[in-house]
Amino acid sequence: MRQNSLPSAGSNAPPQVRAVLRELARHPVHAFVGCWNWKAGALSIILRAPVYILTTLKYGWQAASLAGFVEAVFSAGIAGVYAAFTQAVRYAEPQFVVASLLLVFLPGVALGFDALLHYVARTPNLHAGVMASLVVSVVSSAFNWYSMRRGTLLMGPRSRSFGADLAAFPILIGGFLAEPFVWLWRAAKFGYASLVEE
Repeated sequence: MRQNSLPSAGSNAPPQVRAVLRELARHPVHAFVGCWNWKAGALSIILRAPVYILTTLKYGWQAASLAGFVEAVFSAGIAGVYAAFTQAVRYAEPQFVVASLLLVFLPGVALGFDALLHYVARTPNLHAGVMASLVVSVVSSAFNWYSMRRGTLLMGPRSRSFGADLAAFPILIGGFLAEPFVWLWRAAKFGYASLVEE
Protein backbone atom coordinates (compact mmCIF):
# COMPACT_ATOMS: atom_id res chain seq x y z
CA MET A 1 0.00 0.00 0.00
CA ARG A 2 1.16 3.51 -0.74
CA GLN A 3 -0.33 6.49 0.94
CA ASN A 4 -0.23 8.52 -2.27
CA SER A 5 -2.63 5.96 -3.77
CA LEU A 6 -5.42 7.12 -1.44
CA PRO A 7 -8.07 9.39 -2.94
CA SER A 8 -7.44 13.09 -2.99
CA ALA A 9 -9.71 15.67 -1.39
CA GLY A 10 -11.65 16.08 -4.62
CA SER A 11 -12.23 12.37 -5.20
CA ASN A 12 -15.84 11.26 -5.68
CA ALA A 13 -15.18 7.93 -4.02
CA PRO A 14 -13.63 8.32 -0.57
CA PRO A 15 -12.29 5.06 0.85
CA GLN A 16 -14.10 3.20 3.59
CA VAL A 17 -12.37 3.06 6.97
CA ARG A 18 -12.55 -0.73 6.93
CA ALA A 19 -10.69 -0.93 3.60
CA VAL A 20 -7.98 1.49 4.74
CA LEU A 21 -7.47 -0.41 8.01
CA ARG A 22 -7.22 -3.67 6.09
CA GLU A 23 -4.50 -2.21 3.85
CA LEU A 24 -2.60 -0.84 6.85
CA ALA A 25 -2.77 -4.26 8.53
CA ARG A 26 -1.50 -5.97 5.36
CA HIS A 27 1.51 -3.64 5.05
CA PRO A 28 2.31 -2.44 8.58
CA VAL A 29 6.05 -1.93 8.05
CA HIS A 30 5.54 0.31 5.04
CA ALA A 31 2.54 2.07 6.62
CA PHE A 32 4.09 2.89 9.98
CA VAL A 33 7.86 2.69 9.48
CA GLY A 34 8.35 3.61 5.84
CA CYS A 35 5.75 6.38 6.11
CA TRP A 36 6.75 7.51 9.60
CA ASN A 37 5.99 11.25 9.73
CA TRP A 38 9.05 13.10 11.01
CA LYS A 39 7.25 16.45 10.75
CA ALA A 40 4.67 15.36 13.31
CA GLY A 41 7.44 13.87 15.44
CA ALA A 42 9.32 17.17 15.53
CA LEU A 43 6.18 19.17 16.34
CA SER A 44 5.24 16.69 19.06
CA ILE A 45 8.58 17.18 20.80
CA ILE A 46 8.03 20.95 20.73
CA LEU A 47 4.52 20.65 22.14
CA ARG A 48 4.70 17.75 24.57
CA ALA A 49 8.18 17.74 26.13
CA PRO A 50 7.64 21.18 27.74
CA VAL A 51 4.46 19.85 29.39
CA TYR A 52 6.43 17.36 31.47
CA ILE A 53 9.28 19.78 32.06
CA LEU A 54 6.90 22.38 33.47
CA THR A 55 4.90 19.93 35.59
CA THR A 56 8.07 18.49 37.17
CA LEU A 57 10.19 21.64 37.42
CA LYS A 58 9.44 22.13 41.11
CA TYR A 59 11.16 18.79 41.79
CA GLY A 60 14.46 20.09 40.38
CA TRP A 61 16.18 20.43 37.02
CA GLN A 62 17.38 16.83 37.00
CA ALA A 63 13.85 15.45 37.34
CA ALA A 64 12.49 17.97 34.82
CA SER A 65 15.23 17.22 32.30
CA LEU A 66 14.71 13.47 32.58
CA ALA A 67 10.94 13.85 32.22
CA GLY A 68 11.40 16.10 29.17
CA PHE A 69 13.86 13.68 27.58
CA VAL A 70 11.62 10.65 28.15
CA GLU A 71 8.65 12.50 26.68
CA ALA A 72 10.64 13.80 23.69
CA VAL A 73 11.80 10.29 22.73
CA PHE A 74 8.38 8.73 23.23
CA SER A 75 6.36 11.50 21.60
CA ALA A 76 8.62 11.74 18.55
CA GLY A 77 8.23 8.03 17.87
CA ILE A 78 4.53 7.69 18.58
CA ALA A 79 3.54 10.97 16.90
CA GLY A 80 5.26 9.93 13.67
CA VAL A 81 3.35 6.64 13.63
CA TYR A 82 0.11 8.36 14.68
CA ALA A 83 0.48 10.92 11.86
CA ALA A 84 1.17 8.18 9.31
CA PHE A 85 -2.12 6.59 10.37
CA THR A 86 -3.91 9.96 10.22
CA GLN A 87 -2.61 10.57 6.70
CA ALA A 88 -3.88 7.18 5.58
CA VAL A 89 -7.41 7.63 6.98
CA ARG A 90 -7.82 11.39 6.50
CA TYR A 91 -10.49 11.08 3.77
CA ALA A 92 -11.98 7.76 4.88
CA GLU A 93 -15.67 7.34 5.55
CA PRO A 94 -17.61 7.33 7.75
CA GLN A 95 -15.99 10.38 9.29
CA PHE A 96 -17.44 9.76 12.75
CA VAL A 97 -15.50 6.48 12.90
CA VAL A 98 -12.31 8.28 11.85
CA ALA A 99 -12.99 10.93 14.51
CA SER A 100 -13.51 8.23 17.15
CA LEU A 101 -10.23 6.57 16.21
CA LEU A 102 -8.17 9.77 16.02
CA LEU A 103 -9.66 11.72 18.91
CA VAL A 104 -10.66 9.04 21.43
CA PHE A 105 -9.23 5.57 20.91
CA LEU A 106 -5.67 6.29 19.76
CA PRO A 107 -5.01 9.15 22.22
CA GLY A 108 -6.21 6.85 25.01
CA VAL A 109 -3.90 4.02 23.95
CA ALA A 110 -0.94 6.35 23.43
CA LEU A 111 -1.55 8.03 26.76
CA GLY A 112 -1.59 4.66 28.52
CA PHE A 113 1.85 3.78 27.14
CA ASP A 114 3.09 7.30 27.84
CA ALA A 115 1.96 7.14 31.47
CA LEU A 116 3.52 3.69 31.91
CA LEU A 117 6.84 4.89 30.52
CA HIS A 118 6.89 7.90 32.84
CA TYR A 119 5.87 5.69 35.77
CA VAL A 120 8.85 3.43 35.10
CA ALA A 121 11.07 6.52 34.79
CA ARG A 122 9.68 7.71 38.16
CA THR A 123 8.49 11.04 36.77
CA PRO A 124 7.18 13.14 39.66
CA ASN A 125 3.78 14.85 39.55
CA LEU A 126 2.76 12.27 36.94
CA HIS A 127 -0.99 12.89 37.15
CA ALA A 128 -0.66 16.56 36.15
CA GLY A 129 1.68 15.69 33.29
CA VAL A 130 -0.60 12.96 31.98
CA MET A 131 -3.72 15.16 32.10
CA ALA A 132 -1.97 18.04 30.33
CA SER A 133 -0.51 15.61 27.79
CA LEU A 134 -3.98 14.21 27.08
CA VAL A 135 -5.31 17.67 26.22
CA VAL A 136 -2.32 18.37 23.97
CA SER A 137 -2.70 14.95 22.31
CA VAL A 138 -6.38 15.38 21.44
CA VAL A 139 -6.00 18.95 20.19
CA SER A 140 -2.87 18.19 18.16
CA SER A 141 -4.50 15.07 16.70
CA ALA A 142 -7.52 17.08 15.61
CA PHE A 143 -5.26 19.75 14.13
CA ASN A 144 -3.17 17.17 12.25
CA TRP A 145 -6.32 15.64 10.78
CA TYR A 146 -7.64 19.08 9.78
CA SER A 147 -4.26 20.09 8.29
CA MET A 148 -3.70 16.87 6.38
CA ARG A 149 -7.10 17.15 4.74
CA ARG A 150 -5.82 20.49 3.43
CA GLY A 151 -2.50 19.18 2.10
CA THR A 152 -0.25 20.11 5.03
CA LEU A 153 2.04 17.98 7.24
CA LEU A 154 1.96 15.17 4.68
CA MET A 155 4.74 12.76 3.76
CA GLY A 156 5.39 11.25 0.35
CA PRO A 157 5.18 12.52 -3.24
CA ARG A 158 2.35 14.98 -2.56
CA SER A 159 4.04 16.54 0.44
CA ARG A 160 5.45 20.03 0.68
CA SER A 161 8.57 21.16 2.48
CA PHE A 162 8.39 21.53 6.25
CA GLY A 163 9.03 25.26 5.82
CA ALA A 164 6.04 25.58 3.49
CA ASP A 165 3.91 23.65 5.98
CA LEU A 166 4.94 25.95 8.82
CA ALA A 167 4.25 29.02 6.68
CA ALA A 168 0.68 27.78 6.20
CA PHE A 169 0.12 27.39 9.96
CA PRO A 170 -1.35 30.85 10.71
CA ILE A 171 -4.19 30.34 8.21
CA LEU A 172 -4.64 26.71 9.25
CA ILE A 173 -4.81 27.59 12.93
CA GLY A 174 -7.36 30.31 12.22
CA GLY A 175 -9.49 27.92 10.19
CA PHE A 176 -9.11 25.16 12.78
CA LEU A 177 -10.27 27.44 15.62
CA ALA A 178 -13.19 28.68 13.52
CA GLU A 179 -14.28 25.20 12.42
CA PRO A 180 -16.56 24.42 15.40
CA PHE A 181 -18.40 27.72 14.91
CA VAL A 182 -18.73 27.13 11.17
CA TRP A 183 -20.10 23.64 11.88
CA LEU A 184 -22.64 25.01 14.36
CA TRP A 185 -23.73 27.71 11.91
CA ARG A 186 -24.23 25.13 9.13
CA ALA A 187 -26.10 22.84 11.50
CA ALA A 188 -28.42 25.70 12.50
CA LYS A 189 -28.97 26.79 8.90
CA PHE A 190 -29.15 23.49 7.02
CA GLY A 191 -29.83 20.93 9.75
CA TYR A 192 -27.63 18.20 11.19
CA ALA A 193 -28.74 15.64 8.59
CA SER A 194 -27.26 17.70 5.77
CA LEU A 195 -23.88 17.81 7.54
CA VAL A 196 -23.83 14.04 8.01
CA GLU A 197 -24.54 13.53 4.31
CA GLU A 198 -21.58 15.71 3.22
